Amino acid sequence: MKSCVCLCLALLATACGGGGGGVVPLPTPLAALYPIDGTVDLSAFAVVETAQVEIRNGFGTLVKTADLRWAIRNDDRHLYIALEWNDDTFNNGYDLVLGPTDFDGVKLLFDSNGDNALESGEDERIVIAASVGSLYVDQHLAAGDESDAIGDGFAKLRYLPGTQTYQAEFLIPLAPDAAGEDGPFSAATRYSILLYDHVDLVSGTGNLGAPHGTGPSTLSWPRLPLVDAGPHDHPVFPDDLTGLIAFASAHEEPNGEIYTFDPATGVVTRVTNDPTLYKDNVSLSHDRTRIAFHGSPDRLDYAGYEIYTVRVDGTNPSRLTNNAILDGHPGWSPDDTRLAYASFRDGGAASIVVADADDGMEIADLTPPGVDDNDPDYLPDGRIVFKTDRFSTMPQVRIALMNGDGTGVLQLTGVAGVSDHDPVGDGVFTVFERFSKDTDFSTDVETGFVAWDLVEARLDGSGERLLFSDGWVNWLPVCDPSGRYLVHLKSAGHTAAHLLTRDGRDLGRLIPDITRLTYLDWK
Repeated sequence: MKSCVCLCLALLATACGGGGGGVVPLPTPLAALYPIDGTVDLSAFAVVETAQVEIRNGFGTLVKTADLRWAIRNDDRHLYIALEWNDDTFNNGYDLVLGPTDFDGVKLLFDSNGDNALESGEDERIVIAASVGSLYVDQHLAAGDESDAIGDGFAKLRYLPGTQTYQAEFLIPLAPDAAGEDGPFSAATRYSILLYDHVDLVSGTGNLGAPHGTGPSTLSWPRLPLVDAGPHDHPVFPDDLTGLIAFASAHEEPNGEIYTFDPATGVVTRVTNDPTLYKDNVSLSHDRTRIAFHGSPDRLDYAGYEIYTVRVDGTNPSRLTNNAILDGHPGWSPDDTRLAYASFRDGGAASIVVADADDGMEIADLTPPGVDDNDPDYLPDGRIVFKTDRFSTMPQVRIALMNGDGTGVLQLTGVAGVSDHDPVGDGVFTVFERFSKDTDFSTDVETGFVAWDLVEARLDGSGERLLFSDGWVNWLPVCDPSGRYLVHLKSAGHTAAHLLTRDGRDLGRLIPDITRLTYLDWK
């Protein structure tokens, strides 16, 4: 995903009635009214703008025209923009390494302060056709059309071949972000819409149309039709969150650094400062004093992946394994004396190994020959949940449970045509993410564009239920210490941490102002 974003950036220069006791319910927020799935219904808007857009190539030659229609709404927190335009071709080329190769899309430009000039640092939002879905990028105007350091909002696009029509929708915060790279939006803000057609990144060619121009003068751009919206019924974060979250993020360093987040105070603390070591798959000890992770001097040198630990204050970094095979995905035992991790020692298949958490001395290999086990995590009673090919054929993998010594293996999931990953659990349930295809997600070009859902299964093997599904890539669910909430990662251009209730209600982004998260744990 990182490469596709970089390549893309390189090219893209009424109150409700009634209520008991006379209390009037607050209006429903836009985030609940308009799930961002790319489906647009402009008939629901009182005002719909229209324009015929001339699409021209780099030489200024007219290639085609598009009939563009759009509508804009706002509440007290967000701006919602829905668009629809015709296009006789569906260009959605995407390569897993190169990123987008031939695509259509739409870009929004904002003269945020409304001073009639498009200036450095002002807001830009893009969504393009990619593979079987779309790719959203939050940008700010700067040299090289740089990606926003924080990355927020949502957008999706879809193509309707029957009518040769694109539909796209954006949900964008009105307030500026902590880095000052977005907004603030007001009734003075001017905006412009750019349509992209048949953009080829390899050849550097493509077609562009903009009904109001592309700047730097914005005098001809329309102003946002913002209204003074009163308070809406937004989800409220609980005020009794406890524990500590450890996470890895590449928002400051491409190789990733490790951080902690205190959900009670909202304080983020950087733990590591070592740009020479790629760091991922963090696991926080139960006493919240140490973090285990896997690392390598080169992210692509998989044989160099070893298990490391570091104290939460950044002291005493230690390497526990030292070999020429991939070791990764550590998890702490309930008493913090042991680590279970995946070791790719069986001809490329992974074994679950248990080692001493202080000196790395191997205690046991829990995986028999010819079996691929991975993603181990201890339960509070000392048993281990993990993913495995024992009950399926790779790349499909299932979630299973075993005793701490490797005995008593119990299959927990068995849905065909999918693969299940990254299980964690309590005394009754395990939760995990499910890739909705039967292919290898690491090589499937559609990995970032089809739904990844969050699923909950009972530890007695008696069944499962879909916990959360919204068409986005949702992954790595982790329980909070109380068992009442989950935090998980959501990919929306940048990957952010979102808080869920155990019944699957998304309360919003938990760790503010930081994206590009790659892993997290909560103890």
